Amino acid sequence: MKEKVALFLLLALTLMASLCVLGQAAPKATIYGYVDKTQYLSGEEGKLKIWIINEGDADLILQNITVTYPWNSYLPWEGNDSRKTIGAVILIEGNTTYEFDFTVPSDGRALAYGSITVRVVTDKDTDVASFAINIANPPVSFNLEDMDNLITLITVQIVVAIIAALIIAAAVFLTGRRPTTVT
Repeated sequence: MKEKVALFLLLALTLMASLCVLGQAAPKATIYGYVDKTQYLSGEEGKLKIWIINEGDADLILQNITVTYPWNSYLPWEGNDSRKTIGAVILIEGNTTYEFDFTVPSDGRALAYGSITVRVVTDKDTDVASFAINIANPPVSFNLEDMDNLITLITVQIVVAIIAALIIAAAVFLTGRRPTTVT
């Protein structure tokens, strides 16, 4: 009986020790940020300011910050901003700030509401945060061109539909008639 109790206590202590190792705080970089204006017009310049705060239990080495704007395009590389191999050390409970300049495109890619995504890569972890951006889009003029082609297409479709209906009606009429035999 004493052996079973001792074995149970040993097992319980081993389990508690393993859970304590798992329960340690993980390194974490928390990202806060804002844009300098509440609303932007197309073609207007702005600034994004971000704070990276080390809320973990170990120092972090900042390796890369990638900012993706809602109007991003990968061909060509527009609407994105990346700073690589920064190498800044963020101490425990410490922080660092960065400022990114951007220009809202005037070619219609910028949506009225969107979010700027910031991805921070450190030597221990990768963290992502999003911040809202509001863009005042001018009203888009709606101009109908080449309506004669559309009218011609609709007319042809109506004629084809009428002919198809006549063919179907004739087929139904002819299949409904039974041949009579003359005696």
